[in-house]
Amino acid sequence: MAQIAQETTLRARIDHYLAYLTDEWAAIPDLAAEWADWEDHERLDFEVEWPLREDRLRQLRQWSTKGLLTAEQQTRYAGLQGLIERYRPVLERLLTG
Repeated sequence: MAQIAQETTLRARIDHYLAYLTDEWAAIPDLAAEWADWEDHERLDFEVEWPLREDRLRQLRQWSTKGLLTAEQQTRYAGLQGLIERYRPVLERLLTG
């Protein structure tokens, strides 16, 4: 019974990470369009907080590598990877300005 509860909790966490990271990466083009209008402290906040997203992405990679994602989650993860591939150069340009 405890293992079922742990699996349910893990699946919920994976779903949350997938939704959160997909939203964050999909927002990169809008962020880039507004970046010039941001104050220095807003940019700094973003730069300081972005590594939290990278940590969650690393966790998702580990879960995927271990085969812990459902088929539907794996499909969503592949979509997320596509967003990252497309928008990582934009993000890096913003962060290295």
